[in-house]
Amino acid sequence: MVKYEELYVEVKKMLSEKRFKHSEGVVKRAIEYAEIYNVDIETVKLAAIAHDIAKELSSEAEQDYIRKYGIVLDEVEKVNHNLLHAIIGAEICKDRFGFSEDMANSVRFHTTGRANMSMLEKVIYLADATEEGRNYEKECYVDTIKQDIDKGMVEVCKWVIMKLVNDNKIVHIDSVKCFNYYVNKNR
Repeated sequence: MVKYEELYVEVKKMLSEKRFKHSEGVVKRAIEYAEIYNVDIETVKLAAIAHDIAKELSSEAEQDYIRKYGIVLDEVEKVNHNLLHAIIGAEICKDRFGFSEDMANSVRFHTTGRANMSMLEKVIYLADATEEGRNYEKECYVDTIKQDIDKGMVEVCKWVIMKLVNDNKIVHIDSVKCFNYYVNKNR
């Protein structure tokens, strides 16, 4: 398994200064959540710093990775290229950095979420949505997440889905399943 310091350097090479600063912010927020929910800090740091590793790949590089890893895209992923970085990033993290399946899934599902996420997946998903540098009101979400991570999942999923709907963008079925799962779990 890769060491955090080594991965930090590799991720920094692949991202712009702005995107890397966001990744550092996700690490910081993810540690806060991990401490509350007793998730291994070193694992959280690795997943958090790497979650956007493929975010700024060229279209050509994305296609190369899709071929290399035999990635099959669903209909939504074919038209919403903003989702590709999570899928490709998960494969890069497994292949190059020895990520476990759970760690890779935390990268893979940090954009859409999914039903029945592991605690690590929830920590990365929620830390990405609520890191300090985000330019929307997020402190109400942070407070909810720190009190009850599954209620936090409902609120953040709802916000993400509503934003997509309001912007007339396609909502991935994984996001809908994520929302439905955590609403039902919180009943």
